[in-house]
Amino acid sequence: MLVRKGDIMRGKGLSAEAITDAAFELLVEKGYGNYTVRDLAVRLNVRAASLYNHIGGVESINQEVGKRAAKMLSKTLSDAIDGKEKEAAIEALAYAYRRFAQENPELYQAILGLPGLGENEELRKVGRESFRAFRQITNRYQIPRETGVHFSRCYRSALHGFVSLMQSGYYANKSVDSEKSFRFLIRGYADWIAALERESIRRREEEKPADAQ
Repeated sequence: MLVRKGDIMRGKGLSAEAITDAAFELLVEKGYGNYTVRDLAVRLNVRAASLYNHIGGVESINQEVGKRAAKMLSKTLSDAIDGKEKEAAIEALAYAYRRFAQENPELYQAILGLPGLGENEELRKVGRESFRAFRQITNRYQIPRETGVHFSRCYRSALHGFVSLMQSGYYANKSVDSEKSFRFLIRGYADWIAALERESIRRREEEKPADAQ
């Protein structure tokens, strides 16, 4: 668990950071979207009206929590693939992604809720940062940038879908181990991007001028 009750440093006074810290606690305890500004005020031992000097409402708080959670996920994934090449990085990222979602379901939900909270440059920046580890992997392969973007989107979607369905109780058929299915997914994407790299290299060779070959 990334956040525990009592983690707030109440002595530092009311600030945007302290409010976000309190929101993290409530998110873990009550669930995403299940707390109010009043709950937040009680947690911080202030009047609800005082909070509006610092926030615009629950939506702005959810946005701040989601942004922080997205940065945490990004760092978790980047740390997991650090020093690993190609297939090893693809595998490490998958297990780190699943572990984060399983251990921090409410924070994960806050990340998923970010696009629905509005569109601005800061949110776009957070969105790009959340894909950083996926891009770091595709940069290890000799593939065009656009192909790398397509692969990153597909791989993240596959991981999200698998994790979400598992958390909802699917894949419980004991005759086929879900862990083997997860490894099957990873293996498939590793093979796919390797094939994309081979195809990209082949095309570049074909496009070389005759006198350059």
